[in-house]
Amino acid sequence: MRSESIVCWEATNVNDPMLKAAGELYEQTLPPNERIPWGWIEKSVADRARPVGWRKHLLLAAPAGRTTDPGSLAGYAYGAYIPGYGGYLCYIGVSDRVRRAGVGTTLLEGFFRAVAADAKAADESLPFVIWESHRPGPDAPADECEVWAARVRLFDRVGAMWVEGVDFLTRDYAEADADPIPFQLFVKPMDRPAAAFGEARLRGVIDGLHERVYRNDPGDDLYERTLTPESHPRLLPARLAAGERAVLV
Repeated sequence: MRSESIVCWEATNVNDPMLKAAGELYEQTLPPNERIPWGWIEKSVADRARPVGWRKHLLLAAPAGRTTDPGSLAGYAYGAYIPGYGGYLCYIGVSDRVRRAGVGTTLLEGFFRAVAADAKAADESLPFVIWESHRPGPDAPADECEVWAARVRLFDRVGAMWVEGVDFLTRDYAEADADPIPFQLFVKPMDRPAAAFGEARLRGVIDGLHERVYRNDPGDDLYERTLTPESHPRLLPARLAAGERAVLV
């Protein structure tokens, strides 16, 4: 399947069968400890006309001409424009049967356009879009490492940068008493160049993610264990998150 045959659009009807298919794909592509209840995402579709607060978007992707066929759903992306902060991509997933067809690129670029339009409508700048992704541990099976490498290549293709030097800690959604989950952060500079995101600014972006999205304030355990005094975040090409060697000039 060629990438140009994939289209994406925004879900607007909670009774659309494509939304049910998206919920099934969501549960197939994300482990339970990383995902919020799908009902929360469905509710955001129902509430999308609300004129204040976060502007949430659920984008769906399918081959052109098959956008009403639940069996053709190729992927989804969910996130929001957060006034006074930036864009936040919560989740993205692609069906295994359409890997390497450009689905992820189409969804990410569609999401960037959606939050840029939100910022323009609010008469605000959109400095960045940020998201997290879980890197496999050193003992992970080879197939998980291959998926991770493909994921960071996708992020690299759309112009995202890896926030090296920080493990962003979040709670486990499946087990309340489990250890926090360490995520890698990726930033897509939008109205600001990558060079504008020095260490102090990146710490502010990470601070905002904890406070605005996860409701973790300074002094909270997950906040303090993410932004330690020894943390020195910097932006590197996203592909380096897969372990490629950086070339310094």
